[in-house]
This record gives sequence, C-alpha cells and structure tokens, in this order.
Amino acid sequence: FFYRRVSVGLQCAGSAMSMDPRFPATGEAPYMSVLKGDTFFARTFPNYKKMFFDKGSFRPVVHAMLVVGFIGYTLDYFQHLRFERHSYKEKHLGGH
Repeated sequence: FFYRRVSVGLQCAGSAMSMDPRFPATGEAPYMSVLKGDTFFARTFPNYKKMFFDKGSFRPVVHAMLVVGFIGYTLDYFQHLRFERHSYKEKHLGGH
C-alpha cells in the first residue's frame, strides 16, 4: 500500500523530479560514477593502479596497513595517549 502511494506521488510530481538534487539532470544515478571508477582516490592518484596493481606489487597492502595504523594511532592519541605525556602527568599528578 505504501509503495503504491509513493509511486503515484512521484508520477504526479513530474517536472519537480528533475529539480531534485538526488537525481542529476543527466538522469544517471549518482552512485554510477563510483561504479565506473570515478572516485576521489582515482582522480588524485591516476597512475596508482598501473604502478602497483597491474605489476602485482605488495606495496598497496603495505600502504593500506600504514593508513589503518595512522588512523588507529590518531584515534588512540586523542582518546588517551595525549594524557600520557610526561608534562601532563607532572602537572596533574605531581612531580613523581
């Protein structure tokens, strides 16, 4: 019942649907560009696939490990590692 009501409402909207920012004027769904490979990473590093993946290199795995490690350390730092600094401990716990 709900689906039929929504579909009737969309048919009545007609030209208003083209104004909806979720549906670009090209008529192509926004996620299609990602499926075609047009992503931020692909635009930023256009030769990455050719340099590493096409050659069968292990470096992309190392790069992924470094990125995950950097993100993990950053999250840990802001949660509790910044409180482990010697100056912070000395200031708040006394000169031990």
